Amino acid sequence: MRVNDLVRLEVKPRRINDPFRYIEGLASNNDVLNVGAAGGIKGYLPDNQSAWLHHRLGAVAASLTGVDIDQEGIDYAYKHGVEILNANCEDMNLGRQFDLIVLSDVIEHLNAPVNAIKNLMRHLTPQGVLCVTTPNATSGLAFGQVLTGRSLNVYWDHVMAYCPEHIQAICDRCGFRLSDILFFDHIDRRTNINTIKSYLNTTLSAIYPRLASSFLAVIRHP
Repeated sequence: MRVNDLVRLEVKPRRINDPFRYIEGLASNNDVLNVGAAGGIKGYLPDNQSAWLHHRLGAVAASLTGVDIDQEGIDYAYKHGVEILNANCEDMNLGRQFDLIVLSDVIEHLNAPVNAIKNLMRHLTPQGVLCVTTPNATSGLAFGQVLTGRSLNVYWDHVMAYCPEHIQAICDRCGFRLSDILFFDHIDRRTNINTIKSYLNTTLSAIYPRLASSFLAVIRHP
């Protein structure tokens, strides 16, 4: 095992405005697996489906399979006519492969992220794409909290904060190819202050993409 070697990204990171439109483009007319499909579901069903990534994927994909481990969310989706399977991406075996697998804001929750990536790649066709989105460990908002002496916003169900280099390290360890890193920002509209801070961070990340609130990693077979 390599020890004390620094990870070098194989791709030049870039910034995009709408990561979900990018993912929708990859999903078009393809067989898609959406991991963590029930996340935040009560904010989307029944009246806000147009903002739900799972719904947007289903509108363009040839087929869509959703999985999650949140049985309460799965049951809520079923009551509103949406079927999501109870399966853990770290060890599940769905018995088929997909052209696109979406792991959106899930990897930071996982007990065994390397196992999960390896297992998902087993579910990916040879020419398929795995899209991973996650909060960015070097976001401008995090730096602002540190510089002003405030506590970092770490949610109780998040057990890891990622830089793109961590995803590169996973790919290097497992023999996969990292083909793109795309930085992007979420606008937090929960309060006026949050909205203002989000737009300030977006302005900064337009100049320094490493300060973006999140990033999308595109992983392929070698």
